[in-house]
Amino acid sequence: MLDAESNLANRPGVTIDVSVTHPTGVGARDPGVLLRDPPAALDGQPLSAFLRYRDSTYDTYDGHNRAGGPDWYAIRFPQSELFNCVEMTMECPNRDGGWWTSLDVETLDERGGWQPVHGLTITPAYPFEDTPYGRRPYESYALFFESVRARGVRLIGRPGGLAEFTSLAYLAVFQRDTARWTPALLPQPPVPYLFRLIPPEAIWDLSEHLVKLTGLAINVTTMDHYLDKDRYERWWRRISHNYQGEPDLWQFLGVAIGWDVWNRIVLENALPAQQDAPHVALRFHDSFGQAVAPIWVDGQLLGEMTSHQVIIPAQFDRAWHRRFARQYGLFWPDYLAAMERCPQMTLEQLEGAAALMGMIANTIANLAHRNLRLEKELVNARQSESERRAAEKRAIVQKAIRFMQENLEAPISVADVAREVALSPTYFGVLFGEAMGRSPVDYLIELRIERARTYLAHTRMSVMDVCVALGYDPSYFNRLFKRRTGFTPGQYARQARQKWE
Repeated sequence: MLDAESNLANRPGVTIDVSVTHPTGVGARDPGVLLRDPPAALDGQPLSAFLRYRDSTYDTYDGHNRAGGPDWYAIRFPQSELFNCVEMTMECPNRDGGWWTSLDVETLDERGGWQPVHGLTITPAYPFEDTPYGRRPYESYALFFESVRARGVRLIGRPGGLAEFTSLAYLAVFQRDTARWTPALLPQPPVPYLFRLIPPEAIWDLSEHLVKLTGLAINVTTMDHYLDKDRYERWWRRISHNYQGEPDLWQFLGVAIGWDVWNRIVLENALPAQQDAPHVALRFHDSFGQAVAPIWVDGQLLGEMTSHQVIIPAQFDRAWHRRFARQYGLFWPDYLAAMERCPQMTLEQLEGAAALMGMIANTIANLAHRNLRLEKELVNARQSESERRAAEKRAIVQKAIRFMQENLEAPISVADVAREVALSPTYFGVLFGEAMGRSPVDYLIELRIERARTYLAHTRMSVMDVCVALGYDPSYFNRLFKRRTGFTPGQYARQARQKWE
């Protein structure tokens, strides 16, 4: 029998293919990156590490609204394997896509056909709403289903967002003991070190003052993923025109010629990524200007505060840009209209904005330094009330699951489990449902069915013996088992024992 935590996707000869083979987004061009190590090491790292890791992710972006069907990611094994779980880590959601609005799991049979799995559950519950709000970078999910022996497995579903694409960072395949696995074993989404020191809301509020003063919007990488709902909606209102038919020139060029091509052009004359002082970066034939203010804390560059791209009219060489548009087959009136939608500043104004941003960055760094000092002083001290309560809830759910697992052969009910964790059955049901995405009754039944499958597949126990062991009436057990697995207990036992023998 396989080690329960052996990642089958790491075995020799495993391959992966995808629905979009020539993406034009910011990720890798080889989907094999999804089978490498998960991004857990990003937690507490500078923002630059989050940006670099995008080279190890894969997205299906090939232009706005070009999706011709579902997205899929297929992992194929050199021989049939037994498995019941796919672990999936999403990438940073983009402003216009990168998530699923529906998702199924299919397996590859010996005849080369794809068949849907049975009993699919996703932990934690996946948000299928078509919006980027509330999605954290590199969130992980466990997709469980009835154990199946197959030559491959694929995730397939509808891509989300205005640009209709999905973006993943990691895929793994396991045969797991569902009676012992708990959601606590999933990696938590990593958080940049800067946002551990300073709440993103504080950075947003400071930046708002600069917007009111100069009209120049500023940003910190990935900040929008950590904002509360009100601030996120204000942020989206400010930039949404770029994704709803009225793009500025930067967005227009990325969509028109492909982001991979556009990013290469921009990098050709980009300034070094790290500088000690606030500065103005000029790009694209010196037509675009961007104010940059690095955020340093204790000698470490944690991130950069950057303005949105602005046009510097005095630097704009109209003849050069007309030649560029002709080279890439771009309609010149559309090009000019996109340019006119861009904010415009003189170089001197942008330099002044960079200096002011530097003062804000220093304020953030000072706040971060103070928070860092307090953090060091409060190591091993009590957690904040909200964190403490969250930890207590997780501990209660884990204790309840352990109690269920240890007493599957006893005639326990959900009320008994609630009593064990000192909660009322009603409140326990709510708490458990929030954490697990299903009711404790359903989870307890699933554990018992899994235990029954183990008995039927790996022992000589009769169906009646299993009913007695788990406290089920035989007639009820037959109906329940078939509803959950698609087989009667007798059918399952015969097939499973033949495979193992």
